[in-house]
Amino acid sequence: VPVSAQTLEWKLKKGQTLTVETVNEMVTSMKLSDGSTQEMPMKQSIQAQWQVIDAVSDSFYIEQTVKRVRTSMKSPFMNLEYDSEQGDPKDPLGKQMASTIKPVLGVPISLKLGKRGNLIELKLPDAIQKAESSPANPLSAESLKSTFQQQVEFPEGDFPVGKTWEQTFTTNANGMQTKSLLKLRYDGIVQEQGRKFAKIHTDTVTELLQSPAGIEITMEDTGSDGDILFDVELGCLWKSVQRQKLKMNMSVGGQKLSQNIEGTTTTVYQLAN
Repeated sequence: VPVSAQTLEWKLKKGQTLTVETVNEMVTSMKLSDGSTQEMPMKQSIQAQWQVIDAVSDSFYIEQTVKRVRTSMKSPFMNLEYDSEQGDPKDPLGKQMASTIKPVLGVPISLKLGKRGNLIELKLPDAIQKAESSPANPLSAESLKSTFQQQVEFPEGDFPVGKTWEQTFTTNANGMQTKSLLKLRYDGIVQEQGRKFAKIHTDTVTELLQSPAGIEITMEDTGSDGDILFDVELGCLWKSVQRQKLKMNMSVGGQKLSQNIEGTTTTVYQLAN
């Protein structure tokens, strides 16, 4: 295969274990009706393990287990520090978070991935199906479905540097429905730490489909993008960095608020064996 063209596909093997860590850092700046601005930083880290249960010619059966969740939020209204490994929190917010996350920690989720990274099937156990959906719970059924929906799918066959393709996905968070268009571009092979990675650039535009009950929202995507590195020889994602920039205007009970959201989500995959 000439250097200019590349086939990208997953090559996981039965018995392999991968650690997958996702760190989401976000700052929400809220402009209040009196003209003042409040900043709310949030950081969340999720450590998971992938066990490759089986690998057949065109797909992989994987069990994902979440091992640890850490969340830190700061605002004038509330402060939250939570670590699933640090025993039971004392404060009401921490307790609420622990009550939604504890039942799903260590509970295996079954997924079937195609060779192109496409999600074929996702089986969520009852404990997760029943977990309540809230912005603070990254392990609710809705959050997990939306995360796996965003798996990057590669085009079939060889593709040249500069090749572009698109994916769309919808999310529903507490009644707020959005639709995102993901534009992907293959930027060629880069070398890092003595390994060969295929580099893919992403540009994302998110639009609002429906506001939650009782709140009027308008949303503008002000330039969300990212970069993905795929290990060509191992046939596995290595790193994904997605940057998000959104502007939202809300009207709640006659009060007008505007929010700027800037965030980065970094996911790193590592072969544990």
